[in-house]
Amino acid sequence: MYSLSIQSSPKNMEKIQTLLYQRINWGWEEKNQNTVLIHFLKKNLALDFKKDVQNISRDYVFQIRPVQDKDWSLDWKKYFTPIEIHDTFIVLPEWLETTPSDLIKIIITPKMAFGTGHHPTTSLCLKTLSSFFKQGKLSKDCSFLDLGTGSGILGIAAAKLGLTGLGIDIDGCAVDNARENIFLNKVEDRFEVRTGEVQDIEKNQKFNLIFANILASTLKSLAAQIISLLNKDMYCLILSGILSSQAEHVAQVYMRLGLDQPCADHEKEWDSLVWTHNSG
Repeated sequence: MYSLSIQSSPKNMEKIQTLLYQRINWGWEEKNQNTVLIHFLKKNLALDFKKDVQNISRDYVFQIRPVQDKDWSLDWKKYFTPIEIHDTFIVLPEWLETTPSDLIKIIITPKMAFGTGHHPTTSLCLKTLSSFFKQGKLSKDCSFLDLGTGSGILGIAAAKLGLTGLGIDIDGCAVDNARENIFLNKVEDRFEVRTGEVQDIEKNQKFNLIFANILASTLKSLAAQIISLLNKDMYCLILSGILSSQAEHVAQVYMRLGLDQPCADHEKEWDSLVWTHNSG
């Protein structure tokens, strides 16, 4: 096991946020505004990531150190605390699932997949889902697609509300983790996950709700395909994984393809973009 410390100015650290989000789906530690710490199983993986950062800029200081191997799944217990979302959901690790709560419980086993509810990109999606359900914009007969499902947290939340849907991810390890979490939450009858990409979804399959909590660059490149999967009579589209500096550019791509001006929400340096439509 090796740790990679990356240090630079706050402005430079912002430049690698997208790279971190894309490549380090098991998480990283932000020591302060100037430093992040990432753990890798092998030294060559740390060196590869260092090169990726250097391709962005040379204004970073790196330090790679060997660290003692330990059971990281046990170490998570120190840091994965319950999180409440919008007076609707409470996200809990498996070892705290008996915690008393009147909120809808989402049980997550933290492994090498993104999505515990703590990151702003995930909590923005969950807040919007909760709000739409309370407002009646979504109902139990709606279908959903969770694009880039990661741990499955967003699809599990939708399934807990009674919706039925599909999650896809290009990472087979993430899909395995999502299936484990689906089983823990007892929503196997309403939420299926597969390894794959958008183009693997049947073109005649349409969804009332689409989550896409992925990179801004990917959101732009897949815009036409994502829009083609929306149920044109009634839909909610929630895009996240977008830095605030990227939000306008992402919105413009979708608007050029026929969608209206989106609603936006913001948390820390992250934005979500949301479109809704109901022809009835």
